Amino acid sequence: MKNPSRFFVGCSLLVLLFIYGCGYTVPEAELQAAQQAMEQAKKLHAEDLAPSEWKDAIVAWEQAQAAVSEKKPAKSLFIKARSRFEKAVKIANANAESLRKEVTEMQTTIGERSAKVKAALDKGNISPRIKNQVSPIIREVDQSSANLDDLIKQGDLLKARTLAREIQKKVFNAELILAGKKPAS
Repeated sequence: MKNPSRFFVGCSLLVLLFIYGCGYTVPEAELQAAQQAMEQAKKLHAEDLAPSEWKDAIVAWEQAQAAVSEKKPAKSLFIKARSRFEKAVKIANANAESLRKEVTEMQTTIGERSAKVKAALDKGNISPRIKNQVSPIIREVDQSSANLDDLIKQGDLLKARTLAREIQKKVFNAELILAGKKPAS
């Protein structure tokens, strides 16, 4: 009697191991959570605002995807990827807030200095040659400022900062021309 029961238990264990090995399932909940965290990070431009955290998250995501394709356990890898994407989101949020402040301050400065240049143009005691040089610059500043507002609304703060710097240079050049100096290149 002992031999048949041992044989039965041994065969049962082998069958269970075989079924477990053939019955691989993808950890859907963890995969979806990691995907949602990745999408959130993409929305916040984490690849630009938190590049090292983004890279870490992508590496973890790729490891989880590789484990799935090799039918290896991937649950903990998707959890790790989600965690890394969430960290990228937090850092991107913090960096975005800092950038938003910087760009807002730049916008204020641009508005104030541009208004002074416009007021000087409106006074009328400027030579036509200087007025013809400065007027197109101010029109460009106004148009670029509208584009700057759009970039800020879209949340593309790195491009917004770059554009704000370009606008500042234009306003500075207009001020130099008004002062009778050569514009900076």
